Amino acid sequence: MVPQKLSWVTTSLIITMVLGVLGLLLLPFLGGFLNMVLGASSENAQELQIARLFTGASLWVSGLVGIAWLVFEFFTFKALQAGKSWGRIAAIVIGIISLLNFPIGTILGIFMLIGAFDPDVQRYASR
Repeated sequence: MVPQKLSWVTTSLIITMVLGVLGLLLLPFLGGFLNMVLGASSENAQELQIARLFTGASLWVSGLVGIAWLVFEFFTFKALQAGKSWGRIAAIVIGIISLLNFPIGTILGIFMLIGAFDPDVQRYASR
């Protein structure tokens, strides 16, 4: 039988994944905005070229890290639904990291941690 507070963890994970996908979809628009701001503040063409290079590289790295994090969250969600113990531990890690994302991530992290430390969820995820 699935514990009631497991939905606290899984629902928080789903919301976190949706917010992550939205963040990744907005990443290309951030690149154009940063190039515009850095272009207005650069003194010469060489500074502008270096700023654009680092902006592009930073956005690519951020995108790849974001995709890897979303894949990790998805596999954590599936493992938690299946009752795997590593899924509960990974959900605790995600919940702790989510506490830093004020204000929405903090609320989601609190719900995730309360659900993950529930005795029924611990028993369910001990397989």
